[in-house]
Amino acid sequence: MNYSPAETIPLLLSGGLRGIVVDLLWVRALARHEEKKYYELLTINNFISKLQPDFPAVWIFQAWNMAYNIAHEWDSPQNKWKWVRSGLHFAKKGALKNPRSGDLFFELGFMYAHLFDQRYFKYAAFNREQLKKEDGEDNYEAALFWMRKSVVNTPKLRNIAAIERTICHTLWKAALCAEEEGNFGNALDYVETAIKEWKEYDEKYPEDALVEVRTFIKKLEDKKMVLRNTINKADNSVLQDWEK
Repeated sequence: MNYSPAETIPLLLSGGLRGIVVDLLWVRALARHEEKKYYELLTINNFISKLQPDFPAVWIFQAWNMAYNIAHEWDSPQNKWKWVRSGLHFAKKGALKNPRSGDLFFELGFMYAHLFDQRYFKYAAFNREQLKKEDGEDNYEAALFWMRKSVVNTPKLRNIAAIERTICHTLWKAALCAEEEGNFGNALDYVETAIKEWKEYDEKYPEDALVEVRTFIKKLEDKKMVLRNTINKADNSVLQDWEK
């Protein structure tokens, strides 16, 4: 039911040879990846996705190829964004074909968080604005949606604890971004949710030595106070102006 006639025909025609054809295409795809021939890789992976639509790895591989490898080949932010968006849309299409793939959901969520992080990408702010304009999405909300969906769909490549840590970190980044943009109410909501989820994480994984949970909670509590003071000052300023 998830496939159109155009997608079903190649599956039917290839019949018993489909496995052999897919194996050969994967070998070629890996070779083109090593050679950094990303546009040829694009064509190969698109064909694999038609022959093997229920295999999440091809959707992940192709989405990353577009959003990272091909986007990197361009200089202008507009062209970079074109390929970032194409990668995200390809992964979302794969998610529709594989509605229970926790691994694909996590990779998609991670892309929504990572590709819009200004620490790593020069045009992250531009990408964030374009995503809002063209798709009506907030990248952090999208990231959290797909990561949470991953947790309840049995991911195999990453354990649940790692994904839950990533969700907590994403909430922090979302709060900082909202604060920078002047959306202090949203920032406070993200911070309060992060505090709640870090505390739940600490209860579930008390022996986890990979992260200093209490240090993060203290940082979040401090940020919560700052945001509340900022909001209170803004409210008082509005009230004083109204009284005048």
